[in-house]
Amino acid sequence: MSGNKLSFGMIGCGRIAQAHFAAIGYLREEAELIAVADTDLEKAKSAARRFGARVFSSRYEDVLNRKDVEAVIITLPNHLHHSAALAATRAGKHLLIEKPMALNTPEALEMAAEAKRRGICLMVGQSRRFSQAVFELERRLPEIGNLFRIQVSFLVHFPAPPTTWWKKQEEAGGLVIFLQGSHSLDSVLTWMKKMPRRVCTFAAKQNFQWEGEDEADILLSFDAGEMASVHLSLSTAPALHEAILVGTKGVMRLTEYATGKPFGFGYRLDLNENRVISGPQEPSNYTLQLREFIRAVREGRPPIASGEEIARTTMPVLDAARRSDLEERIVFLGE
Repeated sequence: MSGNKLSFGMIGCGRIAQAHFAAIGYLREEAELIAVADTDLEKAKSAARRFGARVFSSRYEDVLNRKDVEAVIITLPNHLHHSAALAATRAGKHLLIEKPMALNTPEALEMAAEAKRRGICLMVGQSRRFSQAVFELERRLPEIGNLFRIQVSFLVHFPAPPTTWWKKQEEAGGLVIFLQGSHSLDSVLTWMKKMPRRVCTFAAKQNFQWEGEDEADILLSFDAGEMASVHLSLSTAPALHEAILVGTKGVMRLTEYATGKPFGFGYRLDLNENRVISGPQEPSNYTLQLREFIRAVREGRPPIASGEEIARTTMPVLDAARRSDLEERIVFLGE
């Protein structure tokens, strides 16, 4: 680390990278942006100028080869996560990688194993874990008793692909199941604290500007009769993003809404119809996520949403959800 700051490189300067750039800027006392890379050199140059990086390149290897870069944030298209992450860990860089971790569980397990072998901190960008409302929800879960049902609706509106790789199934891993399901399924598993036994998915497409699915319903059943359902959409206006958790002693309801700021969210949390939290998340989810990553690196411990955790929980369920849709059957975990 340079002084008290962790020095960063950014690999990928597209849409979601802007949220990470802003987080580094907010944590300027703890983080420093050294270098950026994007295959579109003008995009990398623009990002370097806007966010204060000293170096820009069209090749991410140029970022990984720099000794003054201690950690990298990877915001590449989904199909490039595996190869770029392995290159980063082999270069000795701590790594925060956008979700989904990879296109399949074997890739994710290899990434996690390589990071562990080399003593690298690997964190997956499950940014929806990082809000005061979610922290409070998790703290107060015992108040609703034994959790037996979760319903998540993540319904948003993208009239056109915001980036070219969304158009191709091979690059996106389908589309909405991995794109939004990576958040929603991760939430279900975190709150339920166990893996499902069975997964069943129904998916469809409303918008033919991309190859993959843009509508999906994912049903999960657990060993003690608990159930969860995840409803995903890229074609819903106005957007609706909420989670309902039902326990033997009551109900919690979490609602997320856009604040109008880029990648800015607000939250409402109700416990048995009583409002617990309401208002914008400041600083952003991405800022709290980055702060956790920096602290994990400094303390030499696994971060929240570590690569090892996600590779063994969220990724297998994502795989099962997509396989259920493609094969038109219920998938039993562990088969």
